[in-house]
Amino acid sequence: MPRLIRCPRCERRHTVEEYEEDRFCRTCSAYLKVEGRADTEEDGWRELFPYEAYPPQVDFMEDVERIVGGGGTLISEACNGFGKTASALSALLPSGRPIVYATRTHEQVRQVLQEVATINEVSGKRFKAVNLASRQHLCINPECRGLPRRDAQELCRSLREEGDCPWASEVTALPRGLPPVMNQKDLISAGRRHGVCPYYLARAAAKGSRVVVVPYPYVFNREVRASVGLELAGRTLVMDEGHNLDKVGQDTMSDTLSEFALGVAGDELKAIQRTARHTRRLARLLREKTSDRPTLQPADALERDLELALGSDLESIVDHYADAVEKIRAHKLKLGDAPTSYLNGVLGFLALVAGSDKAKYVALYHRSRRGDDTLEYRCLDPSLAVRPVVESATGALIMSGTLSPQDLFAEVVGLDDAEKKVYPAIQDPRNIRMVVDPGVTTTYRERSEEMILRIGRRIESEIGGVPHGALLFFPQRGFMHSCLDAWGVNGVIETRKGRLYLGGKPLHVEGASASSNRDAVARYKSSAVTPEGAVFCCVFRGRNAEGSNFPGAQARGIFLVGVPYANYGDPLVRAQIGYYNRRDEGLGRRWYTMDAFRAANQALGRGIRGIDDWCHYWLLDRRYAERIQLISQWALGSGPTILEEREGHAAE
Repeated sequence: MPRLIRCPRCERRHTVEEYEEDRFCRTCSAYLKVEGRADTEEDGWRELFPYEAYPPQVDFMEDVERIVGGGGTLISEACNGFGKTASALSALLPSGRPIVYATRTHEQVRQVLQEVATINEVSGKRFKAVNLASRQHLCINPECRGLPRRDAQELCRSLREEGDCPWASEVTALPRGLPPVMNQKDLISAGRRHGVCPYYLARAAAKGSRVVVVPYPYVFNREVRASVGLELAGRTLVMDEGHNLDKVGQDTMSDTLSEFALGVAGDELKAIQRTARHTRRLARLLREKTSDRPTLQPADALERDLELALGSDLESIVDHYADAVEKIRAHKLKLGDAPTSYLNGVLGFLALVAGSDKAKYVALYHRSRRGDDTLEYRCLDPSLAVRPVVESATGALIMSGTLSPQDLFAEVVGLDDAEKKVYPAIQDPRNIRMVVDPGVTTTYRERSEEMILRIGRRIESEIGGVPHGALLFFPQRGFMHSCLDAWGVNGVIETRKGRLYLGGKPLHVEGASASSNRDAVARYKSSAVTPEGAVFCCVFRGRNAEGSNFPGAQARGIFLVGVPYANYGDPLVRAQIGYYNRRDEGLGRRWYTMDAFRAANQALGRGIRGIDDWCHYWLLDRRYAERIQLISQWALGSGPTILEEREGHAAE
């Protein structure tokens, strides 16, 4: 008999002891049958992969099966359109271990669930998959919907405790007739049909699902994992778009204290007849330390300042107010308000400062966009979040199209021992052409009007030969508009019947807000696929540089104007460089460069979305020629053409 027996309906795994004690599934009550091996599939990925596999995909799946299936960690870089999602799932599903698949966007969630459905359809299997989404996306109670996240969470808890929510949160057994693969729409539909809260339905379904798709915070936040019952032990972890791991890890381990939050927390204390002297003292500290320029402070100095302001050590303050949080929530409920406690957030901030490794944190005083005095406690070491999560799982796959150089990436996130692989593009390399122009640059010292015009004329001379759509990426929004203004004044950009044209193509510029950008992208895409084509101006690291796709005729050419180095004047950037240099001499500079080229590679990836897609690249800055090895392999095609520099100008 196999070590594990899987339920034929919900696929929950049972031990031999459970099977012998009661031959019915503990989750859905289906009769358990022993049919062959339960811990592995006989033919591995070959039985499941739903497409014709190309040699790089075969190599990838065999590596995933061997390394990750064997409990190890693989950091893999493969181009856009490679089929990473389907390949990873096909290689991991045969292992028998549940998969936690972490993503960043709703589009990626949709793609993962669609690939599981396709694998089921082609293979005849019935793997279960569910999107473990947040309350905000799954709640169907009109009292909670539309509230800010924290307010909705507290009100939900209160309604459940009082029995006032009409949607059942106790899901002892899954309703019959659920589809094997459930997205948010399926969960909401099933919840309405069966009178069950879709959020708790997803949590119940996740227990018996082979694939659970979650947002990154569900993986990195220990409290969130505990609250939704998401155990990593015994599961395989897949982290898609893994180039974001360092920033996501740091965000998870950081916190912010604001003048506004302290004011509300003080009002909360007064409402329950408690003194607000400590919140007033903290607010005074923020006012004294905050100026018009952001100011850094070492973490140990921050702890001393906080304790001096409070007149006590931080742990004692947290303990002193622990009971006040529940009293505040109860008081707000009595008034009919959402039971949110800002005091709880203040105590969480103090607890983080008290319990953190001060050598790996820094404090930053600054004013928020709304003008509030703000104290940010920033984690400088992403490995504090990433390494424990990876070590908790039984096998981990980190994949992206932009992880070069992999050794440096692995060092930064604390996964030096992971295996690292770069896979060739599945596209014909002749479909990818790269030209690097070392005759121009956007370094701050050389951003003269002459240089801006030289870049504009270079683009103008090339863009007319690009069929359909072309994307232009700039390092900063302000610099983008400075370039467009200068090109307009000097005739690089023409005006025809009230419309702007660059190289004979209508010119579009990305929007500053999410809604205006959606409209701008829609207009550009409609124009790009016409014979006339179009040009779309974007900013590196912005909405259209990551997550947005411009397949086929929407992007036949991509121009990178300069290298997107982070602002060295940002005190947090300097603190980050300093921290890495303390870890290893020179690591800070290497990280700073890697971060810039990773953003450049992300922008290049917008133009290649499938095996038959093609795109030509122009890299307009001599720093690309100096560090061409940092460009992802898939973007190089048959090899870059680096133009010769003659008297400050580029020529073949």
